[in-house]
Amino acid sequence: MPHLIANYSANLADLDQQKLLKLVNTVLVETGLFSAHDIKSRIFKDKVFLIGLEDHQEAYVHLKLYILSGRTQVQKQAAGEALLRLLEQKGYLKNEAEYSIQLCVEVIDMPKENYFKATI
Repeated sequence: MPHLIANYSANLADLDQQKLLKLVNTVLVETGLFSAHDIKSRIFKDKVFLIGLEDHQEAYVHLKLYILSGRTQVQKQAAGEALLRLLEQKGYLKNEAEYSIQLCVEVIDMPKENYFKATI
């Protein structure tokens, strides 16, 4: 734990998936809240999407950070803000995007009593 799921719109053709995951994991470790080997990140390109009514084209990157319950609001806010700052730096884009990009981060509590894990 934690689990991070990244989704982004397919019109961000120059997004470097591996680089974004590496940057995200690095930022999470730097918060001091998580150990590197506990972070599980994955990324999905949303091929079919719609923002608004398609009056003008935009793009998005949306991160969902699932963490076990027990963290303080201050800790959750620090993790979310650190991830948003990372997205704002755009170091994961090979070229500047052609349109504006909506950046979103969600920090989601998972009740410890409902999370089950085994290593085999």
